[in-house]
Amino acid sequence: MRRWEGLATDSARMVAPRPLPAETLALIARAGSGERRAIERLVGLYQQRVARFVIGQTKDEAHYEDLCQTVFVKMVLGLPRLRSPERFEPWLFQIARNVCRDHLRATRGWRKLFAVFAPSHESVSAPEPPPQTDVVDRMEKHMAELPKAQQTVLRLSLEGRSYDQMARLSRSSVPAVKSRLHRARENLRLLLAGDTE
Repeated sequence: MRRWEGLATDSARMVAPRPLPAETLALIARAGSGERRAIERLVGLYQQRVARFVIGQTKDEAHYEDLCQTVFVKMVLGLPRLRSPERFEPWLFQIARNVCRDHLRATRGWRKLFAVFAPSHESVSAPEPPPQTDVVDRMEKHMAELPKAQQTVLRLSLEGRSYDQMARLSRSSVPAVKSRLHRARENLRLLLAGDTE
């Protein structure tokens, strides 16, 4: 049997969603026009089903309420653009599926960032940070080695000045300040890197 023949058979077995009652279709239309009571009734009508779906998809009972809220906010925002109220349920559950997928991706990303805590982690000591005065002294020493124009813009930048302010105070143009500041930072970085070698 060819690959696509099995797919055709499987899709023939799929059950089409049952048509929505006329009352629900009217409720969807009123909610789509922004009627607050219709929106509240629509959320109440689908709240349990969406919650079960979200928990089933994510297995995360701690966050399902937040995820359901996100689903319903997206539903309310998207309802005016829904062309066919008959397609409401598949549309709503596609929103729920996307919210669950985004949540799972986000939690998977966090899991990659953090290692599982083990008792051996208790015995690892944190490295001693270098004294702050040493870093400041090294920066001051190397800033003094920079050309005067670069020193000026670098100090103004460290004071939190804008490019316009630095240009006015150094009597030059904004592009000249940006270029000078870039060169000053690069030169300072190279000088500081030379200390560690």
